[in-house]
Amino acid sequence: HHLARTGLLDTVRFRPMTLPDRFIDHNTQDAQYHEAGLDALAISHTALHALGIENNMSQPLLKATIGPKS
Repeated sequence: HHLARTGLLDTVRFRPMTLPDRFIDHNTQDAQYHEAGLDALAISHTALHALGIENNMSQPLLKATIGPKS
């Protein structure tokens, strides 16, 4: 995890996504995933960034693949 966060894996298209090593307050599941950076938007942003795709594509791509949040 440290290698990826410090840029030592930048030539590899691998980005670890794990729960942070800190307490996350009790809340709804969606809110906890958002706070941890593990919601759908954060995952799509991380994946697109790893692939070298512009960040402004995350929102339209997310809407196209999973639809609007109900």
